[in-house]
Amino acid sequence: MNLIESLNIEYVHIHEHKLEAKMTLTQFHDQTFGYLHGGATIAFGETIAGYASNQKINKDEMAVGQNITANHMKPKKIEGYIIAKGKLMHKGKTSHVWSIEMLDENKVLISYLTVTNAIIKNKHFSEER
Repeated sequence: MNLIESLNIEYVHIHEHKLEAKMTLTQFHDQTFGYLHGGATIAFGETIAGYASNQKINKDEMAVGQNITANHMKPKKIEGYIIAKGKLMHKGKTSHVWSIEMLDENKVLISYLTVTNAIIKNKHFSEER
């Protein structure tokens, strides 16, 4: 099992310049005191922003995480889920910037992330051709 599988992401929907995803919380997300680990939230944000950017670029390119800024607003017990709602703030040739709010099942803001993805050539794609 890898990190992406362990995160327990149920879906990622991309609409124009927006995204939405859901992560159901399990013991994997625990920081040992029964609360959501900030690193799990950051990994969730980077994963879905990367996925969304990869849907918006050419097949010979790939999006890779370049920078993440996270502000954790409230602690979240390990129960229920987190909904991520993101907006593509910048879509350039070499970078994408996503603004993502992480909300709990009661629509309480848990964390706010900004994810920058670098858009690079996919060397594996050119080797396969």
